Parts: sequence; C-alpha cells; structure tokens
Amino acid sequence: MSTSTPEAVKKLLENMQTDLRSLSMECKKKFPPVKEAAESGIVKIKTIAARNTDILASLKENSSEVVQPFLMGCGTKEPKITQLCLAAVQRLMTHEVVSEAAAGNVINMLWQLMENGLEELKLLQTVLVLLTTNTVVHDEILSKAIVLCFRLHFTKDNITNNTAAATVRQVVTVVFERMVAEDERFKGIVEQPTPVQGNTNRRSVSTLRPSAKDAYMLFQDLCQLVNADAPYWLVGMTEMTRTFGLELLESVLNDFPGVFLQHQEFSFLLKERVCPLVIKLFSPNIKFRQGSSGAASPAPVEKPYFPICMRLLRVVSVLIKHFYSLLVTECEIFLSLLVKFLDGEKPQWLRAVAVESVHRLCVQPHLLRSFCQSYDMKQHSTKVFRDIVNALGSFIQSLFIVPNTGNPAATNAPAVLYIYIYIYTHTHTRHLAMSV
Repeated sequence: MSTSTPEAVKKLLENMQTDLRSLSMECKKKFPPVKEAAESGIVKIKTIAARNTDILASLKENSSEVVQPFLMGCGTKEPKITQLCLAAVQRLMTHEVVSEAAAGNVINMLWQLMENGLEELKLLQTVLVLLTTNTVVHDEILSKAIVLCFRLHFTKDNITNNTAAATVRQVVTVVFERMVAEDERFKGIVEQPTPVQGNTNRRSVSTLRPSAKDAYMLFQDLCQLVNADAPYWLVGMTEMTRTFGLELLESVLNDFPGVFLQHQEFSFLLKERVCPLVIKLFSPNIKFRQGSSGAASPAPVEKPYFPICMRLLRVVSVLIKHFYSLLVTECEIFLSLLVKFLDGEKPQWLRAVAVESVHRLCVQPHLLRSFCQSYDMKQHSTKVFRDIVNALGSFIQSLFIVPNTGNPAATNAPAVLYIYIYIYTHTHTRHLAMSV
C-alpha cells in the first residue's frame, strides 16, 4: 500500500497525534520539558493538517521540529518511553518525511542509546528503516549509522550480535544499491574522471557522485579493517574480525561487479587494495608445510587458519570470475597460489578447499579459454592451465597412495568426489584447450 495516498496521510497524522499524547502522558510527572515539547508537537501537527497543501512535503520540511519531542523522549532513557519514541520515529521514516537534518539528529540520538546499552534491537531496526526507506543520509552521518551497527555486532549478547551482523550486511548492500540507482539516473551522461594516483588516503573522491562516494569510502575502509589498519571514514570502530570483513568484501564483489568495472576509482581499489591484501593474508598458507615444526626451523611458521583461508579462497574465486579481464596479472598469481595449495605437503583440509575453488573456476569454459590464451599460449608466461591439470592429477593420486588410517566411510566419500571433479575438469579443459 502506498504511503502517499490521502488515507495513508490521514492515518499518519492521527498516529502521530496519538503518539505525542501518549508521550505527554508518560512524561507528565517525571519529565515536564518532554511533556511540553509533545504538546507543542501536537499543535504543530494540527497546523500542518489544517493546510490544504502537500502535507507530506510540509511534514518533511518541518521534520526537525516534529521529531524533537521523540528525541527528547529517548533522552529520558526510560524503556517504555524510549520504545514509544522509536516506534514513532520509524513511522515517520516509513512515510519518507524525514529531512537530512532530522535524520542526522535521529542518528545522533541512536548513538547515545547505543553507548548506554539501551534498546539495542530497536536501534538496529530503526537504522535499517531509515536507510532502506530514505536516501537523505550521506557522508559522516551515514558512516556513523554503519559504525553503530558494527559496534552492536560485537556485543556479548548473541541475539544482538546476530541481528547486528544481518543488519550490517543489509546496510552495506543498500549503500551499493544506492550507487547503482544513482548510475542509472545519470546513464548516458559522459564524464571524464581523473584517475586516482597512488595509495591515496583521501577522505573523499571528488570525481564521484554522493552515493558513489559513500560506497567508495565504505569499501576502502572494509579493506583497511581487514588489513588491521585504522579506517578513514568509519570513525568510531572499536572492533572488527577478518572473517566478517572478508565475508562483506566477497558479498560486495560478487553482487556488484559492474561498479568495479565501470568506475576507475573502484578499479583502483581492486588493484591497489584488495589484491595485495589477499596475497598478504595468504602468506601463512604458502609457507606452511605439513609436519613441519617450530623446533625444526629457525623461525616458526604461522599455521594457516581455516576460517580465514576458506573466505580468502572465496574472494579469489570471485575476483577471477568477475574481474579476470581487469586483473590478468593478479589472477596469474592467484591461480599459481591455488596450484601450490594442492601440494602434498600442505594440510589436507587446505588441499580440499583449494580443489573446491579450482572446480568452481573449471566449470566455466570461458575462463579456461582465457587461461589458455593469456598464459599457456604465451612463450614467457606461467603455464597455468597445464599446472592446474597436473596438480589435480597429483592430488587424486595421493588419495590412493596415502594409507587409510581412519574410518573408510569418511575417507572414501571425499576420494570419490574429488575423482569425479578431476575427471570432469580434465576432460572438459582438454577439449577446451584443443578448441583454442
């Protein structure tokens, strides 16, 4: 149902007056200033309703005054009053009658409630309603809303933690969806953006429009946080895990490849931030050898960490799948790493995860054809295609050579699966190579 129909507008005005009366009654004895603000709000609403003009536009124009009683109500920190006020603010947001200034005041109020540990689930719900129903929040206010969600993700309460994680994912998606919509609105307008030079730490990118700038700053800071560096835009972050950061990076790269292919600034982030980060985080997996110990080597080698490695390989798969044409040199490095992870001296779980990643790539004929053309068919290039096939063959053979010391049912099933993958991949790629 539309929120701009006469019936919906009439219902909104009635609900707002009811909310303000309830707020006035709740604050009558303990919080007289809030009571007075609520009564003034009722008068304001009646004045707006009496005008036979665009009521929604008038509400938005006066939204800072309209929401003020509810912000004051939240400032009381009384649970019942706070819940009433947040519900009223959400109703205003749903009807898109919140201005940029009013939205900034709301975010500041939510931040105060977050710092006091109050109504955490309601806070997340309010942020999500604001960002999904309106496009008035940008720049520092948007970053503050995102940081609020991140901070609630790292609370000790499991329900809040999981809800905040889902909210962060949705908010990140919304930021990039806004950019896609913005690009669509300006489709056909030719611009000549200035290429970004070097590893810039600028707080904004002058060549990008508002929504694109927000998306750029967000993605740049995700890279910073995964790299354990301080963010430039998400000021106030107190905690972050690499696993969650890598999941967010993978989601953005997989869901919005056009953003990175169409904008030079985002292509820059791919080449200068994402690829070096992935290679750096893969370092423990490259150096580690199965059975090696700190006593045998002069410098103990950090063991590969399964959660990080699994997510890194997913990111690599997405980079190769969507951005191969942009990252030919980088993809050569990634593919060589995958081959190294199939080495017999690597942990068995790492080899298994690497096989899965290789299989995701090998079921896409256009990628295999590109591998042959870009690498194997060039005289001084790595024979990536050949190395993948040989590594898979060696991996399958090792499954029969290594004695079965565990449960037969537990080891034979993976062997059958990997044999199928190898046969399918080997047959498919050989046919493809001949066609090239």
